[in-house]
Amino acid sequence: MTERLVAIQVGAVSFMDEGVGMVLDTVQERAAANTLFLATSTWDRATGGRAEPGRPFPDHGVRQYEPDWRGGNYAKIRPEYYANTILGPAGRAPEYPDWDMLETVIPEAKRRGMKSFAMIDESSHARHLRSYPNFLKCLEVDIWNKPARRPCFNNPDYRNWHLGIIEDYIKSYELDGIMWSSERPSPLDRLIQEPTRQGLGLITCYCSHCKALGAERGISWRRAQEGYRKLVLWNADIARGAIPSDGAFVTFWRLLLTYPELLSWQALWADGQHQMYRDIFGTVRAYRPEMKAGWNMPQNITFSPFFRASQNYADLSHIADFLKISTYNNAAGPRFHTFIAGISRTIFGDADPGQVYPLMLKILGLDEAPYQDLPKNGFSADYVRRETKRALVGGEGRCVIYAGIDVDIPVGQPDASEIPRPVLGDAAMIDADETLGPDLTRTTPDRVKAAVLAAFEGGASGVVLGRKYSEMRLDNLTGVRAALAELG
Repeated sequence: MTERLVAIQVGAVSFMDEGVGMVLDTVQERAAANTLFLATSTWDRATGGRAEPGRPFPDHGVRQYEPDWRGGNYAKIRPEYYANTILGPAGRAPEYPDWDMLETVIPEAKRRGMKSFAMIDESSHARHLRSYPNFLKCLEVDIWNKPARRPCFNNPDYRNWHLGIIEDYIKSYELDGIMWSSERPSPLDRLIQEPTRQGLGLITCYCSHCKALGAERGISWRRAQEGYRKLVLWNADIARGAIPSDGAFVTFWRLLLTYPELLSWQALWADGQHQMYRDIFGTVRAYRPEMKAGWNMPQNITFSPFFRASQNYADLSHIADFLKISTYNNAAGPRFHTFIAGISRTIFGDADPGQVYPLMLKILGLDEAPYQDLPKNGFSADYVRRETKRALVGGEGRCVIYAGIDVDIPVGQPDASEIPRPVLGDAAMIDADETLGPDLTRTTPDRVKAAVLAAFEGGASGVVLGRKYSEMRLDNLTGVRAALAELG
């Protein structure tokens, strides 16, 4: 029988605060972990640093927030791999500039019989990225023809920078695998999913590279841009309650009929993301064919039928050895509650959240608690089983599925006294959680155990504990070992 993968996502700060040996011994003892997903490149507090300011500390590590945390590449950067990009060898994390996580951790993991994967979090929203020399030349262009906030997938300098990171890692370290994560909603998804403030450069991209790709496909970028400008105005009207006489949904559909370029440009944007996957997968295959390469799929793939439609498991399975699905059932309750509230102020603005919720359950094939109970109940373990099985069937057996297991992922809003709210547009905005209150769902060992059992019942080849070890309570990790003991 093939060994089940039991991986845990760990950032550099945990090793620096607690010691490499201590962390590895703890995750093996508590969770029976046999694989590390090392957050080697991340500019996002979801995968890097200690607990986010305003969030509770776990029962291990240093109990001190890092308000000035920036993130970056926690491995050595070798300039020869970055010759094909104007960004050059940028990105070294300022927190530990002389420490190489991969060089230090991989040998210790091997001694314990553990595998090591490098995890690259694109962190496209991170403000610190825009401080790198020449990074502003790689930004998307918005519907008003000004530079936006995030880098463009179709910009060759941005693409080659990430490919340089990949080549550096696979040639310099004895890694067992690579996981690349890109958690950003497309322009159309964003306008459907939530009220979107104008002027933030969030609806993109009309740079010269995207225009050229559009021309190759026979798409008029001017028509696409005109349509998206009108869709932004539609979004603003619905959000403030100015529902047209024909209704929110009908007027949205009318815009799609009037501007078929809206969907064409949406497909072009999504294909840019998928081309990054292809390039990374091919690069790994060319040099290290035995190494595993795969993608983190954000939780929105289980929430949004619109996002789901653009992320076809059958297609992705051709360019991945594995897909890690973020089936975080505990955080799913507050997150889906927020998602339903958002689409009830956009495409489904003709109804209230209580009416939209059962429709979404039907469309997505879910069976969960009543809408008002989601923030305190979370989702069931059966959600993990269903989504794991759906991914496995959708991939048609070409790649394995790893289920993301929620261990103390923060829910609700952080304590505002610790840190001001992030600037809109400088946050990931794909798995948002706007819930409030003292009775929000919490992780327990039993919930972790149930989720792990459900993942393997759904056909998972492994589980990945997330988001990051630095926010996990040790007693909750024991739920993983308990599940494995029951499985035998």
